[in-house]
This record gives sequence, C-alpha cells and structure tokens, in this order.
Amino acid sequence: MEAEIAGWITRQEAEFLDTKNPKIPYFYCLPKIHKGTPPPGRPIVSGIGSLLEPLSKFCDIFLQPMVRNTSTFLRDTKDTLTLLNDVNDAGPTDILICLDVEALYTNIPQEATLTAVEDLLMAETWTYNTPVSFIMQCASVALKENFFQFETRLFHQIQGTSMGSTFAPSLACLYMFAFEQRHILTPEQPFFNNIRLWRRYIDDILVIWKGSYESALDFTNWVNTLDTNLRFSANISDQEVAFLDLRITLRDGYLHSSVYHKPTDRNSLLLYNSHHPKSLRDNLPFGQFLRIRRNCSDTDDFHLQAKTLCSKLGARNYPARCVRQAKKRASNIPRETLLANNIRTPQSRLTCVTTYTPLSNQIKKIIRRQWPILNSAGEILDCPLFAFKRTHNIKDMVVHTRPVHKKTTDDVHQDQCPLSLFIISGHLKRTPFEHNFVFRGTRRLTGEPTLVVRCQPVYASSAPSQTRAGRVPDLIRPAQQAFPLSGAIY
Repeated sequence: MEAEIAGWITRQEAEFLDTKNPKIPYFYCLPKIHKGTPPPGRPIVSGIGSLLEPLSKFCDIFLQPMVRNTSTFLRDTKDTLTLLNDVNDAGPTDILICLDVEALYTNIPQEATLTAVEDLLMAETWTYNTPVSFIMQCASVALKENFFQFETRLFHQIQGTSMGSTFAPSLACLYMFAFEQRHILTPEQPFFNNIRLWRRYIDDILVIWKGSYESALDFTNWVNTLDTNLRFSANISDQEVAFLDLRITLRDGYLHSSVYHKPTDRNSLLLYNSHHPKSLRDNLPFGQFLRIRRNCSDTDDFHLQAKTLCSKLGARNYPARCVRQAKKRASNIPRETLLANNIRTPQSRLTCVTTYTPLSNQIKKIIRRQWPILNSAGEILDCPLFAFKRTHNIKDMVVHTRPVHKKTTDDVHQDQCPLSLFIISGHLKRTPFEHNFVFRGTRRLTGEPTLVVRCQPVYASSAPSQTRAGRVPDLIRPAQQAFPLSGAIY
C-alpha cells in the first residue's frame, strides 16, 4: 500500500485494512415497539466481516477523541446525573425540553458530513503520523461506497450512513455538533439567552430552558426550520421528562432523577437457572441495585424502586438471600461515590477467554491449582484472569439476519457433505463447478480431528429423477477417483 510506504500506517494496520474473503452486508429492520402501532422500523445494515468494516474502524480511531471533546457531548447516564447536580447548584429551572432527532443516521447528507468532519480535523492539534487528507479519503470511501443486500438485490447507499457501521455514531455526532455550532451555540440566534443548558447523547438532546412554555414551543418549531435533513420531535414539560434511562422530575425549580421504565418494558432479567457462570448470576442483583442507587437522587425513591426490583428478581428465581445481601451492599454505598469518575488502572494480568461450558469452572480450578507448574519458566508471574464467551444458543439457531431462501430446480444454493458434516455454498445456473472445496477441521459431533476434506460439487439437476440418498454414492465416486488421498474423508 502507498500509505504504508509513506509511513502513514503500520504494516499491522495495512494487513487489518486488507479484508480477506469479505461478506456482503445485509439490510434488515428491527421494530421500535415503544414507538406506537404499527411500530416503525430501525434500519440496520449488518456489516460484520464486510469489505468496508476495517476502514470504518480505522477512521473511528481518529474521530472518537474529537466526539468526546465536543462541548455538547454526553458520555452516558452517569455523565448526565453529574450534569444535573451542576444545574441544581446554579439555580432553579423553569422548563425541561427533550429533543429527539428522527432517523439521524439515514438522513445526514454525506458531502456535508465529510465537510464537517474535515473542518473539525483541521482545527485539531494533530499528533498522528497519518495525515488528515488520508483519513478523509478513507472516510469518503467507507461512507460513500457503502453497499448492502436486501433479499436477492444489491443496493448502493447514497444518503446517510448505515446503522451498523462502526464509525456511524461518530459521523452523526460530528455532523450534529457542526449544526449546533452554526445554529444553537451562537449568540446571534434569537433564543440564545433562553438556553441554560444544551447537551446531546448522539440523537437525544436535553435542554434546560429559561422562560415560558410558549417560548419553549416557539423554539422547538424554530429548530425544525434550520436544516432540511434534520427533523426534531420534542417533549416539553414543567414537571418531568424521560431522557436515556432516567426520569427527570422538576420540583420547586430543582431537578430530581429516578429510573425510567418504558411502557413496553417487561421483566427480562436473566433467569437464575440459565446456562451462565454462577459468579455472573450471583452478582447480577448487586449490579441492578447499584444502578438504582446511582439513578435515584432521593432515598425514598431508591427504596421504592428497590422493592420493585426485589419482586422482579424473585420472579426470575433468584434466591431471597442473594437479593437481600445485594440490596444491603448497594444501600451502604454513598451515591456520591457512584457518581465519581473512577480512574481505571491498566491491567497487566493475562486474560484467558474461553467459551462457557459446564466444565469451565473445573478447568479454571485445575489451571489455578497447577499454576506453579505452568509458570515454572517464570515469564508470567500472576495467574490469569478468566473470562467467558457465550456459547451457541437457541436464538442463534432460529433467528437469521439473512433469510434462508428455498432451493430452486435450476439453482444450486447449498448442499451438505454426507460424512464430513460441512456445508458448502455456491450458485449454479446450467454450469458445472470446475474446482474443488478443501476443508480442514474437526468433526462437528465428536470433536475428533480429521484429515483433508475434499468436496467436489456436481450439478445434478439434469440427472434422472432419484432420491437424494440414491444419488449420494454417484456424487462421491468422482471425488474419490480424482483425489485418491490415503485417509481423506470425502
């Protein structure tokens, strides 16, 4: 790559950007069940393993720090709670406004977004070896050359960015910040003195308003005239609003916070008897009580929310003793401690990551018990930390982003080797395969290692009508004759 030769990227980064065997991104929608009936869809492009995914991740390395440094940026719920405390210290509040940018990702104009990103990059104090011009070329390709499949057709995205792309949130945030600099944060705008606070979490905006309800309504109508690509829905109240997972209440001019539950929420807490590590199940109640302790500014409200949580945990089969201990531990932690910024110390210990199985705890105990022997070389002093990935579950088996199409008489979409249990895929229209598939792996059921699996797909739709079982030996023989490999499984 020219960029590698010029020293703009390392060899490791160049290899990362060179996608081997990319997948075609697939478009699908997730219903927003909390948005009414019929629920609108949230458009998603599944880009994992796609051609442009590494390029998107590479660009996001440079964009993320800029997003965090913008003056209107909200990091998370804890950041919002700290902000509410600062607002209360500054004096009473009149009106609360929550704005939601509708379909932000799919509505931002591509050229204007790239211009906004470039302007912000040029204003940065640059400490990277990679020049801004190269980053903008990468961002332009990742944004403007995005494509996806829906059903059997391919589409080129010419408007917005796809929800599912790694750098989509950063692009959306930077476009919104450019909008805010131009229209909201400037003293020339007519409502500048009414805005006590304007903060945004991607497409959710919290406004602390100084003035009457009528002036707040005029402001929200005015905001919708500023950019034809942006449409804002507003919730104006002098009592309470919902923002992120918080219910923000205005009482006597001061802000109070509690936990917000959407009307469509159900008790979806993890079942205690589910196939998860016991340490995770035992600590889940404590984490939930900590969240309530942090989000509830009033002690009475905390106890009310904690009582509701106890009922939910009991309905999911959590032991009463585990729930009581978790509630007591969370109650004894000062809320100020939970709102403080904790500085994470770098972790030097090795992490052992495996897929969770019923034998995982035994494996962990064996490694810990035998660690002095394993560490006899002295290169690794501390026993590693253990982390688990989830295993294949029922959802993975029954839910598919890409729909499985039925086979047709003139197309061969997929077939299965009868012995090796591997699936091979291809597309065939009146043309035989001229090459062979080579697999190396293990048997799916027994885990025993195999040698080389050689599969030779044969176009069989023109053969005499026979059952599949009757055709299998005839299809295997050509591969055995062509590749007489000792010990191979055909």
